[in-house]
Formats: sequence, C-alpha cells, structure tokens
Amino acid sequence: MCAGSALREEYRRCLEREFRRGRAGACSDPSFVERLRQRMGLEPALLGALQEDGPALLARGLRGRPDPGPALQGLAVAFQLLELAAVNLYLFPWRREFGTVQTFSGTYVHWLRPALPEADLLRSFGRLGYERRDPHRLVISRLPPGPELVATACGFFACRLECEILAEVVRRLQPRRLRPEELLEARRLAGKVEACVEMLQQREAAADCGDGMDLYQEMLAGPEDTRREDAATPVLWRDPGSPQGAQDGPRRGWDHCRDSKSGQEPVPSTSNPNPDTSSSSRFFLEEELGGASSPLSALALGSGRLQVPGEPQDLPPAAPQEAPELPCYQLHSCLHRGGLPSYCCTTCQQLHASACAAGQACRSRHHGQELRSERQQRLWLQRTEVDMLLADGSSPRS
Repeated sequence: MCAGSALREEYRRCLEREFRRGRAGACSDPSFVERLRQRMGLEPALLGALQEDGPALLARGLRGRPDPGPALQGLAVAFQLLELAAVNLYLFPWRREFGTVQTFSGTYVHWLRPALPEADLLRSFGRLGYERRDPHRLVISRLPPGPELVATACGFFACRLECEILAEVVRRLQPRRLRPEELLEARRLAGKVEACVEMLQQREAAADCGDGMDLYQEMLAGPEDTRREDAATPVLWRDPGSPQGAQDGPRRGWDHCRDSKSGQEPVPSTSNPNPDTSSSSRFFLEEELGGASSPLSALALGSGRLQVPGEPQDLPPAAPQEAPELPCYQLHSCLHRGGLPSYCCTTCQQLHASACAAGQACRSRHHGQELRSERQQRLWLQRTEVDMLLADGSSPRS
C-alpha cells in the first residue's frame, strides 16, 4: 500500500501541475506515464494495489472476446473515459454538467458499453458518487472527497496502462490469436512483456509438437473414438518416420519438434479455397507428409495406390492390394469463405459452423466431435479442403 499511496500522490501532483498550465484532463505527463508503465511491466501486482478490482475488470472485459487485440484497445479507451470523469469531478466539483451521465449518449453507447459489462460500469461510476436515477441517467448523489477521487482516477489510469502492456504482448505474437485467459495467466505468472511472449511461444511449441494424431488414420479407427472427452486433439499430419503411434503422440515433448525437417509447422491458409495442386499445395503436402516416398503422401497426392518405399515405381506390385478407402470430407454450405468449422460430423462427413441448424441436428443424431481450439479448426478445414481438391481432380472432365 505504501507504493500505491506514493504513486497516487505523484499522480495528483501531475494533475495539478498540468491544470496550472491550462491543461485539464486525464493524466498525460510523459515522464510519469513511462515510469509507471515500466514499473507495472515489472510488477503485475501493482495494478491490484492501485485499483483493487482492476484485474477482475480486465478479465471480465476480455471474457468471450475472440481476439484480445481490438478488445484491449476498446478497454483502454473506456478506462481513459472513466479516468476523465473522475478528474473532472476532482478539478471542477462545482460544474453542473459533470453531475449527470447520460447513458444514451454516444460516448456511453459506443465506447463504454461495448468495452465493459453494464454492472461494472455502474460500479465504476458508483465509486465516483453516481447512482442510477432512471434508465437513461446516472446522477451524483454524494460527491466523494478529493483524495478518494484522485485514487479512483489513478486506478483507472493504471488499468489503461495495463491494457497497453497486454496489447504489446499481443502485437509481438501476431498473427497468432491468443485466448484472453492464457494472455492474462501469462502476464500474472511471467510479468514482463518479454517473459510473457517467451512463455506463450513455448506453450504454443509444446502444443504443436504434443499432438501426434493423423486425421486420415484416425478416421479409419471409427467414429466412436471421437466422442471421448479425453481424446487428444487431432493434427492434420503425423511424422511418418516417428516410431510412435497416433495414440502415443501427445506424450512427445516440445523439444522433439527441433528434430523435424522443417523446424516448424506451416500455418494452414483458408484464404484460397482452390490452391494449385501442381505447385504450392503439392509442396506443402510433400513437406508435411514427410516427402514423396511417404505412403500417406502418395495417396494424398493422387497416385491412386499406396507407394511402398524401395519398390520400383514403374513396375506393378506382385500382389496389388486395394488401399483402404479413406473418408472424403466436405464443407457444409453454412461455411463461407474465411469461416472456421466448430463441429465435424463423421457420419455425414461434413464440417459445420457453430450456428448451423444442420450441425445441431448432427450433434444429436450422428457421431462426431467438437472442434474447440482454433488450431484444431484450421487443421480440419485444411484437411477437408485437400479432400475436396482431390475429389475435384479425380472427377472426369467433359
């Protein structure tokens, strides 16, 4: 608390110094802003010392947001507006226009309400002495003392800086899209921006190399296994040279990723639904499937049969055996370009979006699995696009 009291006092002096210079508003002193930002970067717990419910406000503001980057920008603006409201009451307690907040105003509707839950907004304005008078107005019922207003304004100011720190972590990890929960956990455990970035990168590498299942081989095992809650997250391609089976894949440590040929897994692209099989897509499949000599790569690239390593390819096998027929998946009409599937129906062999009525029917009547993580969704989308591409390539042309 001593550190918090000293910072609040320095914040008050900055406000009054800027006010004497003719500038009234949220704190904008560059030296103080930078000092506090650096200190908060090293001490994540400082946010709670300056604003007791600050971490909870951030968590609720980010909850359910698919992309924390834009959400953090909106939260930073909202906290700056709340800080400004507190500063106005501190510097101009006699001005009547600051005694009422119109909840139908553009600022409230377009900046505050989209960023924070309504209950948090009412609590935040309640700390400034406002209470709801009717559905459209918050009115000052009791003006808090000056030191209390300064402490509240400083707390909102700290929340704004925390948003900027978290946004820096998100920016450094682009184009990866973080979940708000993992971002906040990394900030709490690692602290500094660099340490947060390193922790999240290591976790991503461990997740990428920890999955060892093959969607094609997994489908041959039958749909009933996909309904198990403890089943490992499927991966589009498995290293054919690995001595481990699909069931042993999740036990691989993340250091094993350094032994692979490519070093890192290419990110599947959904922007081009019709890639050129003779160039980039073929190269992608060969790299991911372990080269042209891989049995699975031969099948995926449309050779017509499984190639056996070491067998002369210009001679037919002595006893040709028909390769097991692999399921060919399709994208349901509910999935538009750029959309990600949320459910894979192994009965219909189709991918569905989350709001698809047909997908809801499949969930209740058919076998399938939920695609929970974005990586899982993109891998299934890529696998299905390959299926559709191969199906189109093998169809007779008029």
